[in-house]
Amino acid sequence: MTDEQDNNNSQIDLSAVIDFEQVEEVSRVFFEESQEILEGLDGLIMKLEEAPDDMEHINVLFRKVHTLKGSVGAVPGGQLLGSLSHEFEALLNRIKRENHTVTKECIDLFLQSSRLMKLLAEALREKRELYPEELSEAIETITRYGGFSFEGGSVSFKKAPRAGGRHVASSDDDGVWLSMKQLNEMLRLSGELLVLKNFFSMMNQTVNFRMSPDLFERRQTDFSHNLTKICDQFQNQIQVIRKEKAQESFQGLPVLVRQTATELNKTVNFEMTGLDLLIDKSLAKDISESMVHLIRNSIDHGIEDQFERAVAGKPSIGQMKFEISDKNGVIHVMMSDDGKGLDRERIIQRALQNGLAREEDIPHMPNEEIYKFIFQPGFSTKDKVTTMSGRGVGMDVVQTTVEKYGGKISIQTEPGQGTSFSLSYPAQSHIMVESAMLATWGDYQIAVPLTSVAHISSCDHLQVTTVNHLRYCQFSGLTVPLLNYHEILNLSVNASAEKVKASSAVFIKTKEAMFALVVDRIEAQTDLVIKSFGKIIGQQKGFKGISILADEKVTYILDPEQIMALMTRIEKQEIAA
Repeated sequence: MTDEQDNNNSQIDLSAVIDFEQVEEVSRVFFEESQEILEGLDGLIMKLEEAPDDMEHINVLFRKVHTLKGSVGAVPGGQLLGSLSHEFEALLNRIKRENHTVTKECIDLFLQSSRLMKLLAEALREKRELYPEELSEAIETITRYGGFSFEGGSVSFKKAPRAGGRHVASSDDDGVWLSMKQLNEMLRLSGELLVLKNFFSMMNQTVNFRMSPDLFERRQTDFSHNLTKICDQFQNQIQVIRKEKAQESFQGLPVLVRQTATELNKTVNFEMTGLDLLIDKSLAKDISESMVHLIRNSIDHGIEDQFERAVAGKPSIGQMKFEISDKNGVIHVMMSDDGKGLDRERIIQRALQNGLAREEDIPHMPNEEIYKFIFQPGFSTKDKVTTMSGRGVGMDVVQTTVEKYGGKISIQTEPGQGTSFSLSYPAQSHIMVESAMLATWGDYQIAVPLTSVAHISSCDHLQVTTVNHLRYCQFSGLTVPLLNYHEILNLSVNASAEKVKASSAVFIKTKEAMFALVVDRIEAQTDLVIKSFGKIIGQQKGFKGISILADEKVTYILDPEQIMALMTRIEKQEIAA
């Protein structure tokens, strides 16, 4: 072959040989398939730890890893992920073939591999190069598989490297996965909106209001009815798209508990309830980040090691519980442990040292206010800084996240028994539609969510009594408070009996109890777009937001749960009396 022929061969256009469109399609299919596999991998591994001899779990895990290994082979740059998957699969195959029991060292290595596989897949999707520490850990993990022994294992669980300069997407950058069914539904609704727009245009062009008022009114009524129906469907579809099961959002928490407990040489049992709840994806992400800090704090500061628990007469295994629920649009999260509880005196000492409180104020501060010092930036009760704690970084993230959503934190702790953190996250700041009943009270217009309205009555028809400066009435065999908003805030009646008789009562139910709100009159029923109060006005007690109606009048939207929280002060007042 001549040099000229050799040069010609070296200049062959590779685009004529490689079908780049096919490569892109193969990569796209891999990313869709791998996401589902990798998201469920940690859960399978944790199940395997609970039942290390369960061959069915081993087979399921083996098939998942095998599928991943096979599909990544055709993806450009996927060699490292393929090698790690191969070693993962080989060890699983060895366990099956040689009938080994899955050891703790196996689980450590599998969890580390799962984390790395997610990282490698993400790097492929973003088409970015691995950072040196990421590449080093991946190679080291692959090497460990080759020397793995079931005689003691000698494999340690390595912590995830810090992100360093790695890009972390903001909530605005995050996307959502749409099924074809959801996408088709959105297309259908957009088509109906287009038809409705054309109908509105034709109505204005062809129907003369003065010449045919009846026809115009009939067409206008049809238009309004169809627009309302489509808007309701569109809003429901958006809410469905924004939500996912809590199971998907918090599936990484058991792995975090295990990793943290292993690093601190503790044993912790972690229970989760409420995982079938549908929750907004952005909120779930923020809650999950908060839970990371609460979990690490509880295991490090709260739950004792096995020796301390034995001395205290406790079981050697610590207990942690995570519970999530939805009450009238407010997400409630509870994280508890059975550790030694918060050290009140130690917290006070640190708060005084850090200038967070004055010594003369401490005796007048309620315990919960003292305990909330732990959420201050830079606050820590540890004398020594460790890889786990001591810098006072983390718990302030919990407080910041709750405040971001206008929520609340409640702490209950008992020395030697444990601590419970209760966090509430009200409705999200994105547009939300609420079906509500409008009522007037003085110069204000109030909206009560229809889901909470149990009954409406004229106060003149009620049996009313006054006890301890508070007004009550009878309803369905129950004695319930009958107060207007001002009276609820001040826990004292101020309206005359004549004025109350001329008013209306809206009986509002919550999961806990029922109360009757006094209003001047009932106006109408409508759908409202809820908007937050904003930073200038600030959160108003008992209300979740505002809405502007067609007459440009501001409507205050009642929050039954918040009102009920204000009402609980009545019970405390009665007990004190």
